[in-house]
Amino acid sequence: MDILHSVPIKTTPEHLFEAITTEAGLAAWWTPDTSAEPRVGGLNTFGFGPGLSATFRVDVLEPQRHVAWSAMKTPPIWEGTGISFSIAPGDGAVALRFSHTGYANDEPSFGLYNYLWAQYIRSLKLLLETGTGEPFGSPGSNAAHPLP
Repeated sequence: MDILHSVPIKTTPEHLFEAITTEAGLAAWWTPDTSAEPRVGGLNTFGFGPGLSATFRVDVLEPQRHVAWSAMKTPPIWEGTGISFSIAPGDGAVALRFSHTGYANDEPSFGLYNYLWAQYIRSLKLLLETGTGEPFGSPGSNAAHPLP
């Protein structure tokens, strides 16, 4: 099963690309405990409190177009999954297509993870449109669970 979200964001492809590839950008909308290497083969690690983290390898890094990661060291539900961000410029906005693919078909928490990813994509949109995201642990964060 796959999680798919498409959202228009009033920003430029360059700003969106920076927000999904750099340590500062990722920390501002997903989790402040971020370590990122914006290069193919680099590892991005995201922490969500004591003992809970997820590491992804950067597989695709096409400036202002496409970013893809594969799960390396993650909670069991994310083993074998991949995350992708596709960017398409439009009139006054950029279309972001987000996917987290490869979930087991019988995963009982799929609906919760789909909801949580929607909240984090909302945080990304807020960051780019208002200057302030709602990453994990922030006062305004709607994501009640540490990992999407």
